Amino acid sequence: SGHNISLIGQSREGTIIKNAADRSIEGIGTTATLVNSGQNLYMQDITLQNALDYYGAQSAGQPGGRAVCLQDRGDRVILKNVAMLSYQDTYYSQGTKQSYWEDCDVHGTVNFLCGGGDLRFVNTTLSLEPRNLNGTGGRTITAPPTTGDFGYVFDNCKVVDLAHGKGDWNFGRTWQNNPIEVYLNNTL
Repeated sequence: SGHNISLIGQSREGTIIKNAADRSIEGIGTTATLVNSGQNLYMQDITLQNALDYYGAQSAGQPGGRAVCLQDRGDRVILKNVAMLSYQDTYYSQGTKQSYWEDCDVHGTVNFLCGGGDLRFVNTTLSLEPRNLNGTGGRTITAPPTTGDFGYVFDNCKVVDLAHGKGDWNFGRTWQNNPIEVYLNNTL
C-alpha cells in the first residue's frame, strides 16, 4: 500500500514470487500473489507466479480458476522485464489509472489481462497457455472495461500460442463500459 516502491530482482528467471492459492478460495479478488494499492510502483527483472491448480479446478465443465498474479489498484505502475505466470485473470487492473509494460511476458488462457485504466504494452509477449490439458479450447487475451482515454495499447508485441494451434483464441471481449484495445506493429 506504500508509494514509490521498487521491486527489482537479480533476474526474471532467478527471482520468482510464487503463490499457490487453494482452489476453495478461488476468485479474482482472493487469490492474488501481489496486491498493489500504491502509486509509482516499479518492478523489474522479476517473475510473479500464481500456481493455483487451474486444470484441477472446474467451472461449467471447463478448467477454471481465477488466479491473479498482480491485482493492481495503484497508479503510474511500471513493469520492465517482468513475467507473470498463470492462466485466468493473470493481471487484474482493478482501478489502475496508468500502467506501462516493457519487455514483459504474460501467460494466460482466459481474460488474462483484465480491468480498467490506460495500459501500454511495449515489446511484450502474450503467451497463450492451453485452455485444456490436451491443448484444445478457446482462449481470450483481454477483457478491458475501459475507464480511461486510451484503454489497452499493444505496441511491437508478440502473441505466442503455446497450444500450438490446437485451440482457438481471440484478442478480447467486452466487459462493462466501452472497451478500447489497440494493436500496433505486433507479431502473431
